[in-house]
Amino acid sequence: MKQLTQKLKDGKMQILEVPAPVPSKGTLLVKNYFSLISAGTEGSTVSAARKSLIGKAKDRPQQVKQVIDVAMQQGPVQAYRAVMKKLDSYSPLGYSTAGEVIGVAPDVSGFAAGDLVACGGGYASHAEIIAVPQNLCVKLSADADLKKAAYNTVGAIALQGVRQADLRLGESCAVIGLGLIGQLTCLLLKAGGIKVIGIDIDPFSVRMAGANCSDAAFLSDEPGLAETIDQLTKSVGVDAVIISAATDSTDPINFAGRILRKKGRVVVVGDVPTGFDREPYYRKEIDLRMSCSYGPGRYDLNYEEKGIDYPAGYVRWTENRNMQAFQELIHSGKINIDYLTTHVFKLDDAPKAYDLITGKNEPFLGILIKYDVSCPIDRKPIFVNRPSAQSSMPSAVNIAFIGAGSYAQGNLLPNIPKEKDLLLKGVMTSSGTTSRSVAERYGFEFCASDESDILNNNEINTVFIATRHNTHAEYVLKALKAGKNIFAEKPLCLNETDLLEIQSVYSALSAHSSLLPLIMVG
Repeated sequence: MKQLTQKLKDGKMQILEVPAPVPSKGTLLVKNYFSLISAGTEGSTVSAARKSLIGKAKDRPQQVKQVIDVAMQQGPVQAYRAVMKKLDSYSPLGYSTAGEVIGVAPDVSGFAAGDLVACGGGYASHAEIIAVPQNLCVKLSADADLKKAAYNTVGAIALQGVRQADLRLGESCAVIGLGLIGQLTCLLLKAGGIKVIGIDIDPFSVRMAGANCSDAAFLSDEPGLAETIDQLTKSVGVDAVIISAATDSTDPINFAGRILRKKGRVVVVGDVPTGFDREPYYRKEIDLRMSCSYGPGRYDLNYEEKGIDYPAGYVRWTENRNMQAFQELIHSGKINIDYLTTHVFKLDDAPKAYDLITGKNEPFLGILIKYDVSCPIDRKPIFVNRPSAQSSMPSAVNIAFIGAGSYAQGNLLPNIPKEKDLLLKGVMTSSGTTSRSVAERYGFEFCASDESDILNNNEINTVFIATRHNTHAEYVLKALKAGKNIFAEKPLCLNETDLLEIQSVYSALSAHSSLLPLIMVG
């Protein structure tokens, strides 16, 4: 399948052929119809990747500190490997899509093949097919407009900011930053009966807001703006300010303090510094709140990956329920987001969209990628290096990796000797881009996303298992039954039941064959 990727080393973007994902535990397999490009989040990532190494370091001081910590704890070689792994890998982009379910893991309920869904999070990338955990998917009506539904993630982000503002019918709110999330924030506020004042530095964004989603919209450098807002609120001040801008300046948060009423609220949705002037915040007892992305559940692996929901009686609006609410507002017509889509690109032309964002050579708001859904799904492994004739030698050790994360790339793969009778055949990971990156970097013949491409390959006689700890026993058993030699990174398994099952399978093999596979544990 095709996926949009970027190399962090030089910022090069390309449409890459990667293995199509399979639905793992707790996930849905979705064929994308549309995906949304986030000009703010993705534009920042793309711009940073296109900078020099020094420029990257200046942009990401926290990551530089992490590298220094690794160098001090594990030595410069490991630090270098960690950095190069990151820079040389293909990085997926995207976090908001809409499409059709084509596969469902056995432990997932409430979804079926053919359902239309909107997806969010880092799993919802710009690819023809994605595998997304169930809590990051919402089911849509059969007549849903998937072009609009693709705004799923940014809509949930805007809605969470509005919830944090905690406004009442008839109150007023200023929205500073009228990019995509700012425009959606204004639409949601107006739908809730709030008087909306939009503020931005960009004339195009101000015009669009004034025409479509706000009661009044102003350029941030307009003379006497604070006094104008004071008049619009009858000298009370706005009840809340939602900051959806991204800037290094403290101007937005300081201006928010100026135009707020006493005991008003500031909600920070965008990426802005919070080193504000103390005086207005102190005198007015202003409440400063941070809005965490899509809502409760974000960054919680138990919620996002394992599907453990929060009870509605205790957490009314999770990130999934925010997504549902946003989609219902679109479908009911209570908010109209048609005007937001200024550009639509085919997947093959997607790199041009990022040139538009970084070059800013014409105005834009919502930029969508459209997929050719008529293309058949090809689940074959991707060959990146020519197969070697030496793999058929009786003495050849033909290696495959199941799992190839940080530990495998930092400690296992660099230490496999380069010998003519030792060959790297295939690599399988849960991410198609990771599989492709590892295959290219270390010289595997093919990359895959389905374990059967490894276990059913008769040329492969040795399998390294370097997946998450809780999956080691499962893969060890499958590899044993396939007659492969096994190197399992520690632990071999997590409990006595699994250990006894491995022992039982091994004993059964010994009863039928004198040539037993080896089991090695790192």
